[in-house]
Amino acid sequence: MATYIIKKSQLNEYVEKKKAEKIFYDIMESLHKNSKFLNENVSRQKVNQSVINNYIRKNLITPRVHEMLVKNNIINQKNEII
Repeated sequence: MATYIIKKSQLNEYVEKKKAEKIFYDIMESLHKNSKFLNENVSRQKVNQSVINNYIRKNLITPRVHEMLVKNNIINQKNEII
């Protein structure tokens, strides 16, 4: 087994990256469930926007998560669903 020597800043960066990825994938899972289980009478865009607003309200969307969402064309710079 190999041992690695890393700095505390590198470890913190790695942990923040993993947290951001987890939040991003949780958001993507919620959006996918919405598109899969909602019927035609409910506006998917409004429901998906409420999911994004819920994560913003809980302060879970960090700059890194926001960057990932914008890069994947999920939201725009104003946190609105595309």
